[in-house]
Amino acid sequence: MQNYKMMIAYDGRKYTGYNKSKGKLEKSIQGKLELILSKLYEEEVEVISAVNTYAGVHAKGQIVNFIAPNSRLEEKEIFDYFEKYLTDDIIILSVETADERFHSRYLMKSLTYEYRLWKKDAPNRPLFERQYVNLMNQIVDVDKIKKAANYLVGEHDFLAFTTNKKTRKSIKKIVSLDVRETRNEIIITMTANGFLLNMERVIVGTLIQVGLGQLPMNMIEKAFKSKDMDDVGHKASAGALCLLSVEY
Repeated sequence: MQNYKMMIAYDGRKYTGYNKSKGKLEKSIQGKLELILSKLYEEEVEVISAVNTYAGVHAKGQIVNFIAPNSRLEEKEIFDYFEKYLTDDIIILSVETADERFHSRYLMKSLTYEYRLWKKDAPNRPLFERQYVNLMNQIVDVDKIKKAANYLVGEHDFLAFTTNKKTRKSIKKIVSLDVRETRNEIIITMTANGFLLNMERVIVGTLIQVGLGQLPMNMIEKAFKSKDMDDVGHKASAGALCLLSVEY
């Protein structure tokens, strides 16, 4: 047997997420990859990701690994096989052999996501970017968003920021949360040691509402104490969220 590590990228618009579900292999990224590998090796092969991206979320640097039943194929042969059979919205960026102990999810140290907001006062509407940005219909105060972002950095209990209230591990550490403004966009980039279900999108929704003056700045600190989702913003749309990289 041989363990392989791959970096992949995908457009998540047509998929239910990375993780497969019974009877819907073709609708998940994992299912697509496993169907191709099972054809290549003539037996089932599981492809484990660093993180499960959910429906509509994209990735530019997702890391996966799989254990092949044998080592008869070179990395280039596996890469070429995927290139032959993968759909246009999923690509393999790299394939390499990995130590047998490597596990893409359990050994992950941090994840970096990016969220793109298209400004109300941008000179023009998005064209090619329109499927990958959240089109704002009001002008937001970027300085307020930057100040609010500072409250989120560090180790906190993010239970208020997840739609999964049954989680027992709600303490996460946000290493950095950068807010950058361009002519057309406000780009929010966040790195953490892990994210709870929909945490990235609720963080963005909260920052947007602070920037619109719909939530006070101190609401974030209140949410950490109350652990109540009523104290945070809405869940921002999935299509503007992208997994940029995974660190080990």
